Amino acid sequence: MTENTMGAFGAPLFFPSSGVVPSAPDVDLQPSDIALDPIALQAMSRDELCEEVLRMLACLRRQSVQEVAAGAQHTDGTLALDSMTAVWVISRVGTAFGRHLVRLSEVEDESLRSVGTVAALIRQSIAPTANAGAA
Repeated sequence: MTENTMGAFGAPLFFPSSGVVPSAPDVDLQPSDIALDPIALQAMSRDELCEEVLRMLACLRRQSVQEVAAGAQHTDGTLALDSMTAVWVISRVGTAFGRHLVRLSEVEDESLRSVGTVAALIRQSIAPTANAGAA
């Protein structure tokens, strides 16, 4: 008796017996396992925040960073996002800071359209202020 291990489009239905999952991220990592360091995030440039957002998305989508980054591009040259995904990213970063980063009803739609615009919004929201330590 032989089993049909081919999917509908000719690709294997199961991973090879070697146990190697081709181009997959750490499959044991759940989106809830993402640990963000607020101090490190505040020190990041916009480009570094973009990379961090891509890593978060790779975990969320269970894909490699390269696969995620290869998706549709926004006009700003970074990965295009749907608003639900952008809100998830902002929420996860807000959780690291123990607060809501923004009032979503006051955020322009365009700020939720790409990794670059979300990174810029996060950067603006977490930037230390000159009056932070003032009494």
